[in-house]
Amino acid sequence: MTSENGHDARRRRTHEAILASAGRLFAAQGFAGTTVAEVARAANVSERTFYLHFPTKEDLLFDHVHAFTELAWRVAEESRAPSAAARVDAAVRALVDAATSDGALVAQARARAALGGSGRVPASLVARLSSLAAGLADRVARGTRSPLRDVAPMVGAAVGAVEGAGLALARETGDPAALRSGMLAALDAALAGFRH
Repeated sequence: MTSENGHDARRRRTHEAILASAGRLFAAQGFAGTTVAEVARAANVSERTFYLHFPTKEDLLFDHVHAFTELAWRVAEESRAPSAAARVDAAVRALVDAATSDGALVAQARARAALGGSGRVPASLVARLSSLAAGLADRVARGTRSPLRDVAPMVGAAVGAVEGAGLALARETGDPAALRSGMLAALDAALAGFRH
């Protein structure tokens, strides 16, 4: 096991401080009413340091995607379900559970939904979601010995349905149970045609 060196530990603490400060400010002032300068000042870092960690203010809302990608991949790899659809279901269900059990993520859901509707989604998010889906499809295909050409559309449907439902529901409610229920219904509908 490799221990974290001093530089990595400082970088991680700074990253977490920026996220925590942003979360507090977004809750108090709203996403649109909060500036990068305010977030940096609240985290006791310079704006330059902020931009070393986050290319845009919008990236603050999607920092969780990296950890969620690792979660989905791990669930797919550890699943013993024989079918590709069951493994995709388990992995995406784990993502929904993680997203709807984290109060900070739920609190920021409306801001993420507004960005999604405005077209101001960070390029880094598009790349992360693409990586999540491609990696998940590859892991499920290998684990079930299924052709990737059969698994990739299944993953795309599942991830797209959950993401779309989550963004739409976040405009209507901040209730984690309602978000979870709606996202899982979308997942079930997206995978219905693949379960045979």
